Amino acid sequence: MILYACCGAGSLLGKRPFLLKGGAKLITKEKKQQILKKLTEEFKDSPLIMFVNYTGFKVATMREIRRKIYSKYQRDAHFTVAKNTMIGKALSEVGYNPSEFEKVLAGPTAVLYVRSGDAVDAIKIINSFAKERKLEGIFKGLYLERKWFEGEQINDLANLPTKQELYAMVLGRLQAPITNLVYVLNGTIRKLVYVLSAIQEKKSQ
Repeated sequence: MILYACCGAGSLLGKRPFLLKGGAKLITKEKKQQILKKLTEEFKDSPLIMFVNYTGFKVATMREIRRKIYSKYQRDAHFTVAKNTMIGKALSEVGYNPSEFEKVLAGPTAVLYVRSGDAVDAIKIINSFAKERKLEGIFKGLYLERKWFEGEQINDLANLPTKQELYAMVLGRLQAPITNLVYVLNGTIRKLVYVLSAIQEKKSQ
């Protein structure tokens, strides 16, 4: 396995990846501590932490995901492959509940996290990419604003309006009579509540 980071200011391991099993180099204890510190810092305030099963991904697939994420967020989002134990330790360090994430930290795991910007955009990007490439069952789960969602709920989350879309809905009605504006705002809120309630119901089933 190669441990590396995608998008942003380069790899968690620097410019060259360290090869693990079957490779020529091993990760030193010091390097592991650096990786853990980096992940902990990144996860602390991230509005989105998504876990992806990258089994069978080709190099070109990983590169395309990085390109799409980077084109939207530049250095404010990362798509990272790391050891499950390292990811789990970092999550625990910043207060996430192991009973939620431990079940998905098995097998190959890539993590998509956003440092700033609209997290829903990132969900839409990778969900759309998975549909285009017919990549089924790759989503293990995610944290959105520190709330846990299962992998099968990601398609529902991808249908949520982004912040920009919500702003557009409101701004488009600013010149309308105040009664119409109130109606639109109430309708938008009802739509969001309905979608979130539907997601929660699916989770409880």
